[in-house]
Amino acid sequence: MRASVDVAAQHARRPITVDEFDRLVNTGFFGPDERVDLIEGILVSHAPPHNPPHAGTTACLTRFLGERLGRRVVLWIQLPVVLSDRTELEPDIAILVDSGHFYKEKLPHVTDVHAVIEVADSSLWYDRGKKLRVYAEAGIPEYWIVDVAKQRLHLYAEPRGRRYATQRLAHRGGTVSFRAFPDVVFSVDELLG
Repeated sequence: MRASVDVAAQHARRPITVDEFDRLVNTGFFGPDERVDLIEGILVSHAPPHNPPHAGTTACLTRFLGERLGRRVVLWIQLPVVLSDRTELEPDIAILVDSGHFYKEKLPHVTDVHAVIEVADSSLWYDRGKKLRVYAEAGIPEYWIVDVAKQRLHLYAEPRGRRYATQRLAHRGGTVSFRAFPDVVFSVDELLG
């Protein structure tokens, strides 16, 4: 029994930090089309979502969010957000606090985020599972998932531990707004395209 414990100890996993991950990215360790998230110190690779439904929906959201929210926010499109010292994700869209510097000096952290949006074409199970838990635990105040296949939005707010206290579905014909900007109302139809 002692020998197997020693072997396991010699081969223990070593999670990496956001700083180490960013150094790998900056040295070109990952290919230009490779999308990699750092979740709880573990590298998670996923195929780039370049298919038309995902890309087109992301472009549609970017247009309407930009037109309506304008200079009140920074739209952060498929770029890194630091959630903790061991977690850095690239959400499809992050709606960030506009502090006037466009995050040129440091990547945005949780306190810089109004909301995060993921577009789910083939990844709904992952976005509603692991990613939801990670965003909630980090304290992301609002998390939306655009369900491309079923043409609806999953809306989550009020993070509580590994879950969100408030959740609802929004369907075509309905309207939605972000809690940080209740005066800006979007139709579900326009966001889905």
